Amino acid sequence: MNAPTHIPPPIPGEPERASMRTAIPGPASEALRARHHRYQDARPIHFYQDARKSLGNYMVDVDGNVLLDVYGHIAAVPIGYNHPALLAAWRDGRFDWCAGYRSALGVAPAPEWVDLVEKTLMRVAPKGHTRVFTFTTGAEAVENALKAAFIRLARRRRGGAQPSDGDLAATMLNRQPGVNAFKVLSFDGGFHGRSMGALSATRSKPIHKLDIPAFDWPVAPFPASHFPLAAHAEQNRAAETRSLEAVEAALDAHPDEVAAVIVEPIQGEGGDRHASPAFFQALRRLTAERGVALIIDEVQTCGGGTGALWAHEAWDLPEPPDMVTFSKKMQLGGFYCREELAPIEPLRVFNTWLGDPLRGAQLEVILEVIERDRLLENTRSTGERLVAGLEDLCRRYPAVLSGARGSGTFAAVDFPHAARRDAALTALRNRGLEVGGSGERTLRFRPALIFAPRHVGEALDHLESVCK
Repeated sequence: MNAPTHIPPPIPGEPERASMRTAIPGPASEALRARHHRYQDARPIHFYQDARKSLGNYMVDVDGNVLLDVYGHIAAVPIGYNHPALLAAWRDGRFDWCAGYRSALGVAPAPEWVDLVEKTLMRVAPKGHTRVFTFTTGAEAVENALKAAFIRLARRRRGGAQPSDGDLAATMLNRQPGVNAFKVLSFDGGFHGRSMGALSATRSKPIHKLDIPAFDWPVAPFPASHFPLAAHAEQNRAAETRSLEAVEAALDAHPDEVAAVIVEPIQGEGGDRHASPAFFQALRRLTAERGVALIIDEVQTCGGGTGALWAHEAWDLPEPPDMVTFSKKMQLGGFYCREELAPIEPLRVFNTWLGDPLRGAQLEVILEVIERDRLLENTRSTGERLVAGLEDLCRRYPAVLSGARGSGTFAAVDFPHAARRDAALTALRNRGLEVGGSGERTLRFRPALIFAPRHVGEALDHLESVCK
């Protein structure tokens, strides 16, 4: 393994290692949970975090436990906790323009918002994308990207003409001719959010969809590469062929009704499942030939965790995707699109907030830190070290771990079954590693971009202690 080409500057005062005082969750966390649960469902909470004391890659809980965080609030922490550049921006008044109130950005935004859109959001836009729509969450991003795809298909079917009076009347009765048959194709194991449209495309866990009406939309198998790749090359090629054949069959079965195909670069909630660049290249060609929008859902993969701001950059697509959604490490939600996917009429994609100017202002600082400290380069080299370490643990503990894989530090490894994975999650937290699960038996890593080789060593030490 090559030595890392770049290590980010240390965060002043960052702990040397995790240190534990109590079991996780500790008594102070459990007391807070009892209070909290009277009003909100507090059962999923791991513990309660001391936001002021947490620093860099380490989170501190209310019991004084210090944990190395490789979960990152479900992949949403870009440059760690209380980064000095962000705190300095607060103290210097850089966010004053958006700290006094939250504006309805579609009604009366501040001029600074235009600067952010032009100089920050569009500066990092995916190749080929000229428009950006901002929201608050990833689910909103997906929901509105689907709407844009439906709007384009309807416009195309009308030949660009305005809707008739009959179309408008049918709209108010939820009986639009043809439109109600529009569909979105997604993949099994995919997660795209919990709002109604996004949920119909979500295929990761039944509990997300149980008892909730859903659209009758097609689903295709996701190829889900087996690792190590060299040992499963033929099996993986066959799975990708079957998946593409299923996509083609679904598009042929619903001619001029499938508005979009939506896919994650790496299925996060579905179990950190990968596919090859060749698969995505073929998917791009297939959708382009049929005039179907290809939506790359980068809500979890955006912002640098794979070693690039956009995971799909690694695919060398024959042409750009039609839309790319984002949230999490980007701090606000939204989607980028090619010009032809932007609705022609105003107010078609709209809500009160249309994002969050404060989070946009924070993103500007975050991107400055990423560039200044070469954090994408760090994430690539540190990710290589992390995945190599996971592969080594798989070789030495084959009865416990398998399938080490990753892109950048967006990494994962499998346990034999769910019960063993869940027990490992508990054991790891009690050793000082905050980590998360995905799918049925996967342990996932989603650290901040300041995660460095020394943190990799500590994380692997904790994992090996559990394997033993």
